[in-house]
Amino acid sequence: EQTVRELKGEEIEDDIRATVNLRVDLRIDEAYVSDMNQRLMLYRKVAAARHEAELDRVLEEAIDRYGPLPDSLLNLADYGRIRVMADRLGIDTIDREGRIVVLKFRPQAKADPVRLVALVRQRPELTLVPPAALKMDMTRPSSPQPSALSPRKGGSRSPAPSWWTARARAGEVKPGFTKADILRKAREDPRAPGGVFERVGGLLSDLLDQG
Repeated sequence: EQTVRELKGEEIEDDIRATVNLRVDLRIDEAYVSDMNQRLMLYRKVAAARHEAELDRVLEEAIDRYGPLPDSLLNLADYGRIRVMADRLGIDTIDREGRIVVLKFRPQAKADPVRLVALVRQRPELTLVPPAALKMDMTRPSSPQPSALSPRKGGSRSPAPSWWTARARAGEVKPGFTKADILRKAREDPRAPGGVFERVGGLLSDLLDQG
């Protein structure tokens, strides 16, 4: 098939895909798709997508078949978009440890080194790591940038309220007011404003604009 495409003069896509590990739960909610084989099919379609249009079709098919998109599938789709952008840039890996994200470029990466250095100078959260890596510290603010991951079907939402706020809004006192409840960390929302998807997606979008 590849030989036929080459003979036709069509562009051959690189088979090497970026590896993205942002420490985000990407499991599709079983209440949304109960059948394991159908969930696996959705995972495969997202993993195989090389363009955003393909991801949009996957989401449209899911809406038609299963109903409005849950957070779990929106998370998976945004992961897919980040991987598509990473492939376009020639990034080998994107790995997150805590609030640090490291992007490692392949030798044939398409990012312009001169423009990359200029971007690092503009963004206080970015650091070049020789020989071919870029580190982003998400504890540090960045210049306000529009998110590369625009709201999709299912709408955007604000971060979940704190335990205390949710309790106050309940309008009644319920059992369970314990120290453990108060100190329990809120579950991370990767699609929240300033979340990992917005920060990483915005950086990749800026890198593509630099090209």
